Amino acid sequence: MQKGYFETPIEVKYRDTDSAGHVSSAVYYDYLQHAYLTFMHRLLDLPLSEKLPHIMVKTACEYVQPAQYGDRITVRSSVTRFGSKSFDLEHLMVKADDAQSVVAKAFSTHVMFDYAENATMPVPDSFKRQVAKFQGA
Repeated sequence: MQKGYFETPIEVKYRDTDSAGHVSSAVYYDYLQHAYLTFMHRLLDLPLSEKLPHIMVKTACEYVQPAQYGDRITVRSSVTRFGSKSFDLEHLMVKADDAQSVVAKAFSTHVMFDYAENATMPVPDSFKRQVAKFQGA
């Protein structure tokens, strides 16, 4: 799938850092989740008060270099794979003032979910088309 990104700006807060002054490893998962939610609500044109039709089931993060209090990070999210009932996202976290300066690479897997039936469901073709249109594929 071609790479078109949704960009989510993040400003590193003091509370995000550890005793060494670096963004704490767990905080990158907050950044990932915020980027995912922002991307999908915009893509699907859903109000923030509505549930997304999928749930996050797996995450991973690779730390490349430290980010610190006051840094501005841009999370570039894109769908990288569709399965029959799931899809994967990649979240590249880069310093906003240097697009080549990757801070972390995160990944997440999401499963389509029907809340009324309390069951997984196939990825709708309409969702695949929305993603392809947005990402320029």
